[in-house]
Amino acid sequence: MPTLSITTNLPKYRIPSTFLADVSTLVSQALQTPEQYIAVRVKAGQQMFWNNNESPCALGNITGTGNFGIEENKHYASIIYDFVEKQLGIPQDRFYLSFVEQKPSNVGVKGTTLQEIIQ
Repeated sequence: MPTLSITTNLPKYRIPSTFLADVSTLVSQALQTPEQYIAVRVKAGQQMFWNNNESPCALGNITGTGNFGIEENKHYASIIYDFVEKQLGIPQDRFYLSFVEQKPSNVGVKGTTLQEIIQ
C-alpha cells in the first residue's frame, strides 16, 4: 500500500504524461513492492512559496506499512530526489520528502484493514 504524494507549484502541463507511471515503477522497485500495490498522486499548479520566492518547488510524502528506517529512507530519498529533479526540473534544495510509516491496522483495504488481510 505504499503511496507517494507530491504537491508542486508546477503547472499541470509541465508534468510529463508518463510521470505517474514512471514514478510508480520507480517506487515499486525501490521499496521492492509489487507495483499493483503502489499508488501515486501529483497535485500540480498549487500556490507555493519557498525561501521568499515562487520558483518551482515541491512537497512530498511517501507512506507505507514497512520498509522504512534510517538507511532505507536515505536510499529512497536519493532515488526519488534524482527522479523528481530530472523529470520535473525541481532542484533538490526545493523539495521536501517525508516518510510516514503506518500500522497495518490503520490502513483500510477492500472494506477491511490491511492487518486483517495480511494475517
